[in-house]
Amino acid sequence: MTMMVYRVRSDGTTTMIRERHEVAPADPPPPVLTFPPCTCPRCGARKERSR
Repeated sequence: MTMMVYRVRSDGTTTMIRERHEVAPADPPPPVLTFPPCTCPRCGARKERSR
């Protein structure tokens, strides 16, 4: 992945702040940190209707 930092002025011109730099993408979060399925009544009703 390539990242470049620049500033856009109000007249639309750009100024480079930092040159292009190769960066590695972040790893996805471990499954423990992801959100569990919603258990609220509204979401539960949607699941029942879709079955």
